[in-house]
Formats: sequence, C-alpha cells, structure tokens
Amino acid sequence: MADVTGALHHAFGGKTYTLRLTLGGIAKLQDKYGNDVGGLLTGGIEGIPPMGLLVSVVAEALVKGEKMPQAEAYELADDIVTADQSIVGQIIVAAFPDAEGNGKAPGTKRKR
Repeated sequence: MADVTGALHHAFGGKTYTLRLTLGGIAKLQDKYGNDVGGLLTGGIEGIPPMGLLVSVVAEALVKGEKMPQAEAYELADDIVTADQSIVGQIIVAAFPDAEGNGKAPGTKRKR
C-alpha cells in the first residue's frame, strides 16, 4: 500500500516511526507560532529558531503519523530533535513534496 502524501519514515531508538505533518498539524503550529510557523514554511528563519517550534513540528507529525497521544509524542519528539535537528526540514519537505526546490512558499502554484 502506498504512503499517504507527507509520510516520512524515521528510524530512532531501534524503531521506525511514521511522521506526517498535515494541514491540521500546520494549523495547530500556526496558532502557536504564527502563520509562517516561525519562518519554516518559507525558509525565512534567521538565526536560531525557537527550540519549542522544532519539537512541536516533530510532535505534531508523530501524533498524526503514529496516532500517538500528544504528551507521549512531545516526549519522543524532544529526544528525536535533540539527536537530529535536520528531521524538521525533512518533515517539511515530506509535507510539501511538490514545493521542494521551486523557491515558492507551500500552497502557491508553480509556473508551467
């Protein structure tokens, strides 16, 4: 069976987790961090992003991908991000596969 768009499989601690950042997850992040999710959606982050944001992205992806309770997802996300901060970028790319490399913000139409 094919993965749902946005699924990222990530090995951590001897287990492979499915992480999915969906529009609902992004909406939760926008409520907390603003419409551009701290610059993650357009690549506009300058300096160091809020660490809570990095953990929140991974946690929301775990909640959706693993059907994991939120408290458990945040605990695991903290460990995953601490081990590898690049996971956040990988989740964003998986969530918007058609936007990779096109220089446009997610949700904008590409020129043909």
